[in-house]
Amino acid sequence: MQQLQRTRCWGKNNFFPLFAVLVFLIGSSSYTYGQKRDAFSGGEKLEYSINYGIIRGGKAVLEVKEGKYNGRTVNHLYLNGRTVGLLDKLYRVDDTYQSFTDPSTDLPYMAIRDIKEGRYTKYTVQTFDHWSRSDSSIVTIADTVKVVVPKDCNDILSAFYYLRNHHFHKPLKKDDILLVETYFSDELYSLRVRFMGYETIKTRMGNVHCLKFVPVVITGRVFKNNDDMVVWFSNDNNYIPIRIKFNIFLGAIYCDLDQYSGLKYPFEALF
Repeated sequence: MQQLQRTRCWGKNNFFPLFAVLVFLIGSSSYTYGQKRDAFSGGEKLEYSINYGIIRGGKAVLEVKEGKYNGRTVNHLYLNGRTVGLLDKLYRVDDTYQSFTDPSTDLPYMAIRDIKEGRYTKYTVQTFDHWSRSDSSIVTIADTVKVVVPKDCNDILSAFYYLRNHHFHKPLKKDDILLVETYFSDELYSLRVRFMGYETIKTRMGNVHCLKFVPVVITGRVFKNNDDMVVWFSNDNNYIPIRIKFNIFLGAIYCDLDQYSGLKYPFEALF
């Protein structure tokens, strides 16, 4: 069994893994696990458009389904992001992330990553064991490689839903730093997010009162500054992502919520 030593802060250079990071943002070094408040249920579906200026370059879907894993009833979490229009003809992207989580703890049993970007493809399966060890969890890759990771480690998709259920309802002060260890793409990622306060943003659906977060990203090939990514979540009992903004070298990319269905609570942040 391999003890994982190498850790990195997040910073990738392809487009839809950027979107997949809306999937992150979890935990705080000053908070303990537990104190769950259900913010979603099976049947929730969120649809997004991805735009570079006036150019619509892609669309994405986030969905919660009821599923089965080794005979257990689980939450089947699903994220798909793909290119559309001219961009699809120039460089086709069709990336899918899936996670099968325990409804009582929101921790993952299994994560699937299915990447198709131009001629590049990759399909990986990871399973998680949070129960065999008291001080850590075990990730198994491709049924052969076992890696010891921090206790209650999430995959990149389950982390987003864990955050919604376990952390957004807690009191947050401006500049609080949220942190989680997430195992993604065969590496341990330290995801750090700063709470920037509350903001009302204008969308196609109307005005939405939001919680605003800035993930701390790696500067270099994609981002100029550490605060070049911003995420807004609805400030109601649903805590759904409303908008994600990336400032990259070529300009700003926006992921905006276009349609929603199956929310657990009334969309009270929308007015």
